[in-house]
Amino acid sequence: MERLGRITTSLPDLPIDRRMTYGAMRRAIVGLPVTVSSALLPDGLWGCYDAATEVILIDRRLTYTAKRCTLVHELLHWQHGDTGCANDHSKQERRARRETASLLIDPVELALLERMYDDPWSIADELNVTIQVLTDYRQILAERNIQ
Repeated sequence: MERLGRITTSLPDLPIDRRMTYGAMRRAIVGLPVTVSSALLPDGLWGCYDAATEVILIDRRLTYTAKRCTLVHELLHWQHGDTGCANDHSKQERRARRETASLLIDPVELALLERMYDDPWSIADELNVTIQVLTDYRQILAERNIQ
């Protein structure tokens, strides 16, 4: 019998926030019914969530910033009961990326950093996020301005 994902009436709260380091996030989620482990993942894959075993794997070669962002992304897949890897353009993947960016980036802090720095790498570094998470957040802002 194929498992179709967790059926929930409400989403479990994630005990994490944008001020936490990767290590603090790992400690904060110990009580959740999901296992997080590190592994050597195939090239290009930073992390994955397996719904059948409720296990999140994160590539151990990543920087702590990349691990932090990947952990949040995969926890959001778990939180929503997503069932497996989807392509980059799937609704589940877009949702996880948007929610990761929204959870990890403070708009006030971003506005201040954009006045201080011209390059996105410095801004991302100060925010402790990857360039991808920063790009995703800027996309959210751009879409809000269009609507």
